[in-house]
Amino acid sequence: MMKETHRYDERRSIFRPIILIASLLLTVSRASGAEELQVQLHSGPFAPGASGAVAFSIRGGVLSGQIEAEDLPAQGVHAFYVLWFVRTDTGDKAFLGPLVRHESILFQKPGEGEMRFMAPVFTNGPNMGSPISLGTAGNNFFVVIAENQIDTFMPFPVSTPPSSFALTATF
Repeated sequence: MMKETHRYDERRSIFRPIILIASLLLTVSRASGAEELQVQLHSGPFAPGASGAVAFSIRGGVLSGQIEAEDLPAQGVHAFYVLWFVRTDTGDKAFLGPLVRHESILFQKPGEGEMRFMAPVFTNGPNMGSPISLGTAGNNFFVVIAENQIDTFMPFPVSTPPSSFALTATF
């Protein structure tokens, strides 16, 4: 009976550090904002009936993730759907990139769009060049804008916002 108890204590002592390390890593991951979040996108005036989702995380001030969108209307050869992240409390914006449909950024026909993104800094606003951070609840905004020019520093919507908003999410 003593040998059995001793063996149990050895196993427990081996797993204790592993459990402690795993717990610590989970805590650090959550504290650093590494937890992946997902927000649903709602159709805007430019794309009634469109929908989508953004899955993302922020690690060390870098915003990364992916977007999937459905039922986007066709556009001409000089128009694009571009994803931006905006802090509405500060006015800071981060260019995340154009959506892609069948390996092209042109939406000659209606359909789905997707893209993976990574943005290390805000590209426009009072904190331009600083690492990306989330604001308090309700002050974070993903927006897919129908644009007639792709510029990483500022949006060039095809019409006055919000009429050029294809998809939006406030969280």
